[in-house]
Amino acid sequence: MMQWWTSDAVRFMRDASEYGDYYARLSNYLMRWLPADGHLCDAGCGLGYLAQALADHCRYVTAIDRSEAAIAAMRARRLPENLETICGDAFQLLPERPFDAMTFCYFGSSEEILRLARRRCNGPVVMVKRDCSEHRFSVHPGRTHRDVRAAAEDLLERNGIPFHSERLALEFGQPFRTPEDAMAFFRLYNPQAEVNENWVADRLTKTGRTDFPLYLPEMRKMAVLVLQAKDIPEELK
Repeated sequence: MMQWWTSDAVRFMRDASEYGDYYARLSNYLMRWLPADGHLCDAGCGLGYLAQALADHCRYVTAIDRSEAAIAAMRARRLPENLETICGDAFQLLPERPFDAMTFCYFGSSEEILRLARRRCNGPVVMVKRDCSEHRFSVHPGRTHRDVRAAAEDLLERNGIPFHSERLALEFGQPFRTPEDAMAFFRLYNPQAEVNENWVADRLTKTGRTDFPLYLPEMRKMAVLVLQAKDIPEELK
């Protein structure tokens, strides 16, 4: 997920989040492990669409992100009363009270997550990690990421932490109002590269909609790892 919240980054993520049902589907899926009657923390919430969707199912949700731009964009929407927003570093500024569950969606290293969850959570910890090696929006074919799913599972196994792991793929493409928007999107992801207009056009589909006539299809592949905070040891190996 984008970690630099420029005005373009906020705009593109807002459009993608509100275009389809990605966050509704993801929240429904994650509720298999989360307590509906509990207080949940969504750490590194970004624009807060997952936290907002989870608030439809949970008694109370605290969403925290250190980006002022992301939190401002979240607060600009009409939010449910059971959703609290905090602008700050989740690894340093969370309230002392423990949460009944915590979610970390495309946020934080596994080591950081485990250390924080041990201090701030009394129940399930859900980590959503990238489960693909390719750079999804790179103009350079063959660019790859390290395998964060395997690294997270290795860390849990090495520390004797019981966990459940599932793989999931959900459609989370990017809608565009104009061809110029599509070019700006790829330039955002490829700041050091030349973006070819024909190459971008070939990747887009027509929607038939007047508000977003163009769409970049994309399946977001992820791994969902679920563990209990009580099983996290004081010291990690």
